[in-house]
Amino acid sequence: MRKHTPLSFRIFDSTSSSLCVPDLIRLAPNLVVASFRLMKILPAKYIIERALQRGEIHPDYPILESSSGTFALGIGIVCAEKGVRFHIVSDAAIDARLGDRLQQLGGKVQIVCPRPGAEKNIQVLRLEALHEHLRENPQAFWTRQYDNLDNQQAYRNFAEQLLNVLGTDIVVVGTVGSGGSTCGTIKTLRAVEPSIKLIGVDTFGSVLFGLPVGKRELRGLGNSIFPNNLDHSCFDEVHWVSAPDVYHYTRKLHSQFGLFCGPTSGAAYQVARWLKAPGKTVVFLAPDEGHRYMDTVYNSLWMLKNGFEQATPTEAPVRVTRPAQAQEPWSYIEWNRRTLPEVTGRPHSAVPVMEQIRLGDM
Repeated sequence: MRKHTPLSFRIFDSTSSSLCVPDLIRLAPNLVVASFRLMKILPAKYIIERALQRGEIHPDYPILESSSGTFALGIGIVCAEKGVRFHIVSDAAIDARLGDRLQQLGGKVQIVCPRPGAEKNIQVLRLEALHEHLRENPQAFWTRQYDNLDNQQAYRNFAEQLLNVLGTDIVVVGTVGSGGSTCGTIKTLRAVEPSIKLIGVDTFGSVLFGLPVGKRELRGLGNSIFPNNLDHSCFDEVHWVSAPDVYHYTRKLHSQFGLFCGPTSGAAYQVARWLKAPGKTVVFLAPDEGHRYMDTVYNSLWMLKNGFEQATPTEAPVRVTRPAQAQEPWSYIEWNRRTLPEVTGRPHSAVPVMEQIRLGDM
């Protein structure tokens, strides 16, 4: 009779706790994916539980956040478990299914629309609407995913999981939005081994690494504002990727490995599979599942109508020495753990998001 290797099973105390632990899956001899069902639940859970411990959450006032994606869902799940009200300020980019889920979890979803003739981007308008809500409800708690350093701290256990399973001979690849997951993970890893490299993945139209703000086809990575959780000096290399390539590699993860992920995972995979790291294991972060993209990225008719179905994927990036040289479809720069001013030659200071809005910096 064949003997089976015993497995270690665990009963989680909550849904949110079960979502905090990713599956580590080897896709190639030196390529591993950290596959999350909902990665943003790590900072949502950590921030809310810390705030409850500090007595910062008033029972008569909701938790507030500006989000059109998975951070909002993470807040919703944690708040449902804790019996806390929440209010999400979003825009038309939030899909109907996610909006319905948030309301079923007991939350309120406020949709902000662009104002005719206004030059401000929708992310700024959302934050202004949130700030107005704070003025009317000063005891409400804002999770501040962009500026709250607890966002980074939330990834310590994940980093320790990587160290325990894979050791220190690793390279980490992750998409960048708030900066919490990439910077938080690498800081814990480098406390053990400073030589571990971090590769960031951004997109065109995002301001995070020195490009001008513009329209972003890709959502979930990049940003129209500078979050204080983004520590530029953490990154060894930065890539800018575009939608046609990312959608291709997202679908390739599914067709080749059965991994049903969102485009942020495809973006990280696109870069991770190209990297040459002899003697190292390349680990890329896959932040969420693909359910929200069934009508788009996983819909062949939608892909065809939007010109993505027949697009030839880019096999390798163009190396640039300054962000201003970056061009679609795929470019990269050796960032070498420098600050943004060191790379761009332009001054930049860490200013909280709402202060940026007040000063008119965006």
